[in-house]
Amino acid sequence: MGTALNAFEILAMAVTIERDSVDFYRKAARLFDSEELHETFLSLASWERKHEELFVAMKKELTCSLEQRGTLDVSNYVSSNPQALASLAASAARSASQPEPTGKESKQGILELALNRELVIIRFYRDLVGAVRDSAGKRTIDDVIKEEKRHVAILKRSLELLGDRDSSVSVS
Repeated sequence: MGTALNAFEILAMAVTIERDSVDFYRKAARLFDSEELHETFLSLASWERKHEELFVAMKKELTCSLEQRGTLDVSNYVSSNPQALASLAASAARSASQPEPTGKESKQGILELALNRELVIIRFYRDLVGAVRDSAGKRTIDDVIKEEKRHVAILKRSLELLGDRDSSVSVS
Protein backbone atom coordinates (compact mmCIF):
# COMPACT_ATOMS: atom_id res chain seq x y z
CA MET A 1 0.00 0.00 0.00
CA GLY A 2 1.26 3.46 -0.84
CA THR A 3 -0.11 5.13 2.28
CA ALA A 4 2.51 7.34 3.83
CA LEU A 5 1.60 9.47 6.81
CA ASN A 6 3.70 11.67 8.97
CA ALA A 7 3.14 12.82 12.54
CA PHE A 8 1.69 16.15 11.39
CA GLU A 9 -0.86 14.46 9.13
CA ILE A 10 -1.88 12.05 11.87
CA LEU A 11 -2.40 14.87 14.36
CA ALA A 12 -4.29 16.85 11.71
CA MET A 13 -6.61 13.85 11.28
CA ALA A 14 -7.22 13.74 15.02
CA VAL A 15 -7.96 17.48 15.08
CA THR A 16 -10.42 17.09 12.19
CA ILE A 17 -12.16 14.12 13.83
CA GLU A 18 -12.62 16.08 17.06
CA ARG A 19 -13.77 19.22 15.22
CA ASP A 20 -16.31 17.14 13.29
CA SER A 21 -17.50 15.65 16.58
CA VAL A 22 -18.01 19.13 18.05
CA ASP A 23 -20.14 20.04 15.01
CA PHE A 24 -22.04 16.74 15.26
CA TYR A 25 -22.97 17.25 18.91
CA ARG A 26 -23.93 20.90 18.42
CA LYS A 27 -26.24 19.92 15.55
CA ALA A 28 -27.69 17.11 17.64
CA ALA A 29 -28.32 19.51 20.55
CA ARG A 30 -30.36 21.79 18.27
CA LEU A 31 -32.60 18.95 17.10
CA PHE A 32 -34.46 18.22 20.32
CA ASP A 33 -36.48 20.19 22.86
CA SER A 34 -35.58 17.80 25.67
CA GLU A 35 -33.44 19.89 28.01
CA GLU A 36 -31.65 16.80 29.32
CA LEU A 37 -30.72 15.57 25.83
CA HIS A 38 -29.83 19.09 24.71
CA GLU A 39 -27.47 19.54 27.69
CA THR A 40 -25.94 16.09 27.20
CA PHE A 41 -25.06 16.89 23.59
CA LEU A 42 -23.68 20.33 24.49
CA SER A 43 -21.50 18.76 27.20
CA LEU A 44 -20.21 16.19 24.71
CA ALA A 45 -19.43 19.01 22.25
CA SER A 46 -17.48 20.82 24.96
CA TRP A 47 -15.45 17.73 25.82
CA GLU A 48 -14.71 17.08 22.14
CA ARG A 49 -13.50 20.69 21.83
CA LYS A 50 -11.02 19.99 24.66
CA HIS A 51 -9.78 16.92 22.79
CA GLU A 52 -9.33 19.03 19.66
CA GLU A 53 -7.29 21.52 21.68
CA LEU A 54 -5.11 18.68 23.03
CA PHE A 55 -4.26 17.49 19.53
CA VAL A 56 -3.62 21.05 18.34
CA ALA A 57 -1.21 21.47 21.27
CA MET A 58 0.53 18.18 20.41
CA LYS A 59 0.94 19.34 16.82
CA LYS A 60 2.31 22.69 18.01
CA GLU A 61 4.74 20.91 20.35
CA LEU A 62 5.93 18.77 17.47
CA THR A 63 6.45 21.90 15.36
CA CYS A 64 8.44 23.57 18.16
CA SER A 65 10.57 20.46 18.50
CA LEU A 66 11.28 20.56 14.78
CA GLU A 67 12.21 24.24 14.90
CA GLN A 68 14.57 23.71 17.84
CA ARG A 69 16.37 20.76 16.29
CA GLY A 70 16.31 21.91 12.71
CA THR A 71 15.36 18.39 11.71
CA LEU A 72 12.84 15.95 13.03
CA ASP A 73 13.11 12.20 13.12
CA VAL A 74 9.44 11.34 12.75
CA SER A 75 10.20 7.74 13.74
CA ASN A 76 10.71 9.05 17.29
CA TYR A 77 7.03 9.97 17.31
CA VAL A 78 5.25 7.64 14.92
CA SER A 79 5.92 4.09 13.80
CA SER A 80 7.27 3.76 10.29
CA ASN A 81 5.63 0.33 9.92
CA PRO A 82 3.67 0.54 6.64
CA GLN A 83 0.99 -1.89 7.85
CA ALA A 84 0.38 0.11 11.04
CA LEU A 85 0.19 3.35 9.07
CA ALA A 86 -2.15 1.82 6.47
CA SER A 87 -4.40 0.57 9.26
CA LEU A 88 -4.34 4.01 10.85
CA ALA A 89 -5.24 5.67 7.54
CA ALA A 90 -8.17 3.26 7.05
CA SER A 91 -9.34 3.87 10.60
CA ALA A 92 -9.16 7.63 10.08
CA ALA A 93 -11.20 7.31 6.89
CA ARG A 94 -13.92 5.39 8.78
CA SER A 95 -13.91 8.05 11.49
CA ALA A 96 -14.19 10.86 8.98
CA SER A 97 -17.06 9.24 7.07
CA GLN A 98 -19.51 9.06 9.97
CA PRO A 99 -23.05 10.24 9.17
CA GLU A 100 -24.18 13.67 10.32
CA PRO A 101 -27.55 14.38 11.94
CA THR A 102 -30.21 15.10 9.32
CA GLY A 103 -32.94 16.31 11.64
CA LYS A 104 -35.10 13.31 10.78
CA GLU A 105 -33.70 11.08 13.51
CA SER A 106 -35.66 10.08 16.57
CA LYS A 107 -34.10 10.65 19.98
CA GLN A 108 -33.08 7.00 20.01
CA GLY A 109 -31.73 7.27 16.46
CA ILE A 110 -29.54 10.28 17.21
CA LEU A 111 -28.21 8.65 20.39
CA GLU A 112 -27.38 5.48 18.44
CA LEU A 113 -25.69 7.55 15.73
CA ALA A 114 -23.63 9.34 18.40
CA LEU A 115 -22.76 6.06 20.12
CA ASN A 116 -21.57 4.50 16.87
CA ARG A 117 -19.52 7.62 16.13
CA GLU A 118 -17.77 7.36 19.51
CA LEU A 119 -17.01 3.66 19.02
CA VAL A 120 -15.46 4.28 15.58
CA ILE A 121 -13.38 7.14 16.98
CA ILE A 122 -12.16 4.97 19.86
CA ARG A 123 -10.96 2.40 17.29
CA PHE A 124 -9.06 5.16 15.47
CA TYR A 125 -7.40 6.32 18.69
CA ARG A 126 -6.47 2.75 19.62
CA ASP A 127 -4.78 2.42 16.23
CA LEU A 128 -3.16 5.81 16.75
CA VAL A 129 -1.78 4.95 20.19
CA GLY A 130 -0.36 1.77 18.65
CA ALA A 131 1.46 3.82 16.03
CA VAL A 132 2.75 6.53 18.36
CA ARG A 133 6.20 5.98 19.86
CA ASP A 134 6.43 9.10 22.01
CA SER A 135 5.45 8.09 25.57
CA ALA A 136 3.92 11.48 26.41
CA GLY A 137 1.87 11.30 23.21
CA LYS A 138 0.73 7.77 24.09
CA ARG A 139 -0.40 8.93 27.55
CA THR A 140 -2.32 11.85 26.08
CA ILE A 141 -4.08 9.62 23.56
CA ASP A 142 -4.79 7.03 26.27
CA ASP A 143 -6.42 9.80 28.32
CA VAL A 144 -8.54 10.81 25.32
CA ILE A 145 -9.58 7.16 24.84
CA LYS A 146 -10.68 7.03 28.50
CA GLU A 147 -12.76 10.18 28.00
CA GLU A 148 -14.27 8.81 24.80
CA LYS A 149 -15.23 5.68 26.74
CA ARG A 150 -16.98 7.91 29.28
CA HIS A 151 -18.87 9.47 26.38
CA VAL A 152 -19.95 5.96 25.34
CA ALA A 153 -21.19 5.31 28.88
CA ILE A 154 -23.13 8.61 28.90
CA LEU A 155 -24.74 7.81 25.56
CA LYS A 156 -25.61 4.25 26.62
CA ARG A 157 -27.15 5.58 29.84
CA SER A 158 -29.14 8.16 27.85
CA LEU A 159 -30.43 5.35 25.62
CA GLU A 160 -31.40 3.30 28.68
CA LEU A 161 -33.22 6.25 30.25
CA LEU A 162 -35.00 6.94 27.00
CA GLY A 163 -36.04 3.29 26.79
CA ASP A 164 -37.29 3.38 30.39
CA ARG A 165 -39.36 6.50 29.67
CA ASP A 166 -40.77 5.03 26.48
CA SER A 167 -41.77 1.80 28.20
CA SER A 168 -43.39 3.65 31.12
CA VAL A 169 -45.35 5.87 28.73
CA SER A 170 -46.56 3.01 26.55
CA VAL A 171 -47.97 0.98 29.47
CA SER A 172 -51.76 1.37 29.50
